[in-house]
Formats: sequence, C-alpha cells, structure tokens
Amino acid sequence: MKVLFVHSRDDLYGADAALLELVRRLPEHGIEPIVVLPSDLPYEGKLGNALERYGIESIKLDIGVVRTIYKNVPGIISLSSRFLKGALEIKKLVGERKIDLVHSNTSSVLSGALAAKLAGVPHVWHVREIVSQSETVRYTLIWMVVNLSDRIIAISNAVAEHIIEAYPSRKEQVEVIRGSGIDTKLFSPETDGSDVRRKWGVSDEEFLVGVVGKIHPTKGQDLLTEAAPIVKRRAGNVKFAIVGDVQPGMEGLRDRLGAHARELGVADDIIWAGHRADIPQVMAALDLLVIPSTSPEPLGRSMLEAMACGTPVVAAAHGGPLEVIRDGENGLLFPPNDPAALAVAIIQMAQEPEWRERISRAARDEIVRNYDADRYTERIIELYQEILTHR
Repeated sequence: MKVLFVHSRDDLYGADAALLELVRRLPEHGIEPIVVLPSDLPYEGKLGNALERYGIESIKLDIGVVRTIYKNVPGIISLSSRFLKGALEIKKLVGERKIDLVHSNTSSVLSGALAAKLAGVPHVWHVREIVSQSETVRYTLIWMVVNLSDRIIAISNAVAEHIIEAYPSRKEQVEVIRGSGIDTKLFSPETDGSDVRRKWGVSDEEFLVGVVGKIHPTKGQDLLTEAAPIVKRRAGNVKFAIVGDVQPGMEGLRDRLGAHARELGVADDIIWAGHRADIPQVMAALDLLVIPSTSPEPLGRSMLEAMACGTPVVAAAHGGPLEVIRDGENGLLFPPNDPAALAVAIIQMAQEPEWRERISRAARDEIVRNYDADRYTERIIELYQEILTHR
C-alpha cells in the first residue's frame, strides 16, 4: 500500500511530530509513505530533515494552506491559486507514484483533498483543530472536510463534536482516534533531563515550570507570564521556561511576549529556550508542564508527552485536556484565561511534592494505557484497510 500524506508545515511541533511518529512506523507494516510539505513559507525544514533521517521521502510543493497571512483579499486570491495549483500537482503525483490513498494531516491543508477527488483515490482527512476564530472559516473548512473525505479522523471527542455540530448528518464519517501516538519508551520516567536543567542554570532545588509549543496567541504563553509574578511572591524558588518559537513571518509575537514579561518584572525568571529538538529530555527536565491555551485545545501533544515522562500537567479546562486529565488525580485543571487560578494551581503543585508524585504515576499510566504510538498506528492502518476494502 502506498499512502501520500499532505501536511501544512515543515516544522516539528505537535501535528508535525505526530505525523513523523506515524509515518516512521508504517514501513514495518508494509506501507510506503510519501509526504508532501508546503513551500509557501521559509521553513528551516525540520520535519523534512527528520523524515530523511528515517528514510521517508518528502516532496516540497506550493500547496494551499489556510493561514492568517491569507485573511485579506490578496491573500484569499493567493490561497485560491495555491489550492488549485497544488491540487493539480498532487493529482499528477498520485498517478505517477500509483498512490492508493491520500491522507491530509491537518484541516488547514486543502490541496490533497481535491487532488484525491480528481484522481479517484480514497481520501482521509485528519482533523487536529478546533476552529473558533471565525464561523465562516469554520463552516467552510468543515464543509470541505465532510464533502472531500471518505473518512475523517478526529484526534479527540472535542474535535469530533466540533465537526458533527456543524454537519450532524455526517456523524458516521467521523472516527475518533484519540491522541497522536506517543513513544512511551522515548518519553519515559527513565528519560534524563538533568543536562537540560544544568545548561539552563536550574538547580535541583528550583521548581521548573514550562510551556512547550509554538508561540502563538492561542497557546497562552502570555497567561503564564501573567501568573509568574504571583507564583514568585508565594512560592519563591521557581523558574519558568518558554520552549518553542514562532512561525516564520510572526517574529513580532515573540518580541511582544518578551516585552510583556519585562513589564511584569519576570523576564529574568524565564528561560527563553526557543525551538528544541530534544523534547523528551526537556519534558523530563520540567517539574511541571502548563497548557494555558486561551481557546480550546484539540488535545495537546505536549501534554501527552509530559505525562508519559511522569511530568505532571496543569491545563486550561476546555477542549481535549478535559478528556485526558482527571482533576486532582492525574493532573490539574484551571479555569481558562485566568492567570490567578493558573498561579494557584502551580503553587499547589510546587508545595505538595508527595501528592505531585502520585499524580505523576497516574499520568504515566494514563498515557501507556491509552496513547501509545504502536496501538495508535495499528488503528490508523485498520482504518486504511477498511476504506480500501469497502471502496
């Protein structure tokens, strides 16, 4: 079986890492993956380089990807052109490589779905987003998803409900395959984060709180900086790490985040780590991971990775984290967009080490049982086989 994956970024954050985790396992199951990556932004090529290391072919094409930079009239024209041009190029690729199935890896990448329709091959749309900024964009994207897919994979019940609420008649198309496949051997309590802490200048006595992921207004890095002064006043020996960077062309977000931290007097308490390739070691280095997303998180890969390492998580109580975290048992939830409540949760975690240890063990057990990459891969393959058998 040959599967062509069409993806929206050449980076290594949540959806990118999830794709890498899946495709590197497919050859051992007799499936040949090929990955199409976009060329519309000046990415460094982190995902493409990682795919090459695993012997997975990737191809750069100018495809249609929904981005905020295309939200004006010239942008819409540019996106439409890329959408059609990319679809024709992918259709040609499908024919040349004798592709059996096309898998679009996020709902923001458009060209693969139309290409599959034109080429007459099955299409799977993997929806990893909850679109909340615009009802017009939401209904347009979901209309495309339900009308240009044989099956739709939702990464959580929250994502599935987001689709079904818009188009209830298409409920049978949606398959919930929770998570994004976590390598529980790589992300493990045995993973050593001491070198990361040493390089960051964090002592064993300091409590290290981090947020890991792309810097973006919806990811809530600002919320952590607002909570930081409260935590410092009440818990004292705490450091914070912001791990991740911005999408190309959005560097102003990073600058504004730093300025905000300086205004609050906590810039020197924050480790500005940038993008890191050693995420298992970063998760192991943290004493606590925070998911402060200001809009509902579809699920949160960084949350699953941290929990697999036995690093406890405090998450905003909306979206996918509600399906994973049992408040007070395997993590903590706090009211969304409330920096004071976030600070209270961080302080509680910092000041109750025995309770935190129990939460750590329960968090690890949750991921091993329900989010391991091998079982996740098997479920994806079962879906492929079902589609091809019944088409």
